[in-house]
Amino acid sequence: MKKLFVLTLTLAGFSVAAQAAPTQLEVVKKFPPDFNMIGVGVSHNGTVFASAPATIKRYSASVVRVDAMTGALIPFPNAGWNRFDADPGDRPVWVSVPALWVDDENHLWVLDSSLPSVDQKKLPPKLVEFDPASGRVLRTYLFNHDILPTDSLNDVRVDTKTRTAYITNEWDRGGLVVLNLDTGAYRLVLANTRSGVADERQHLHIYGQLARKKDGGLPVTQDDGIALSADRNWVYYRPLTDHHYYRIPAAALRDTSLTDKQLDAKVQYLGQSVMSGGIEMDSCDRIWAGDIEHHRLYMLTLSKDQKRLIPHKIYDNPKVMDWADGFAIANGYLYISDSRLDELAFRNSRPISGPTTIFRMKLPACQMKK
Repeated sequence: MKKLFVLTLTLAGFSVAAQAAPTQLEVVKKFPPDFNMIGVGVSHNGTVFASAPATIKRYSASVVRVDAMTGALIPFPNAGWNRFDADPGDRPVWVSVPALWVDDENHLWVLDSSLPSVDQKKLPPKLVEFDPASGRVLRTYLFNHDILPTDSLNDVRVDTKTRTAYITNEWDRGGLVVLNLDTGAYRLVLANTRSGVADERQHLHIYGQLARKKDGGLPVTQDDGIALSADRNWVYYRPLTDHHYYRIPAAALRDTSLTDKQLDAKVQYLGQSVMSGGIEMDSCDRIWAGDIEHHRLYMLTLSKDQKRLIPHKIYDNPKVMDWADGFAIANGYLYISDSRLDELAFRNSRPISGPTTIFRMKLPACQMKK
């Protein structure tokens, strides 16, 4: 029997009525073992794209389009891009793709972080802009200076009005990459700052115990999740292996005259909340986040004074959804990638209990201002 639960919320400037939300999620696609999905992107007509980065192992493909009729996985943009070669010459290839995103103009952006195990002079990290319908490349941006093999670009958001991409760096120095889409110029900012790296006093827990890497060490993941406010005036971001959340004015990130110290002074700390991988913000300025330590889905709203985030638990059934990793919003739906990384990535992982899956749920309506 479908169960319902009621949320009663208080948001600054809003009159919020109680609303029911389903505890069951709609399955969009379950993936085979040779494609451990993490990234999800959805075009304006509902076409679903997914990626499987090669950080654990190399899979049958890196980026796929899910056929709407048959559910088949179609290599995107074609099979050649998905046929990895450490020395491909002039042939474009995917190395390791953690993130996808569809912008306001219905362009699909694919972020390839590359890998420290390849020659990044030949295969640097890249961001590729596509027409999702035809698979035509619109532009490719290469990160071939100042981004080190020890860094790892992880997630991306694009503001089409200011022609800017904002990218998180989850390894080594952390921080954000700010890319001018017209000139191709970029810079790494907030590296090794309080908001750029994970709090070393906090760590990821799975199954009630510290997560351990394959070598027995504790995983440390720097800036990971990122989201843009609906008006594109704020960039929200967070490291993965702590509970802290931050935001910064987007205009400050675009101001190349500001030093990291000056930028750091403009960062607003929003307090601690659930440990989530990816985050996404909807048109109501609600942040959607997973709780990867407790297998839940949360909606986070700003307090009345806009100084902290208030968590609202939306979904809690670990038998269905394990690790809410990435998000996409299209046509009034929130799409959620369940990467099951806690069953795949760690020395103390449990046995794999199910496939990686994309779910979706209908977004609650925005509340009207008084």
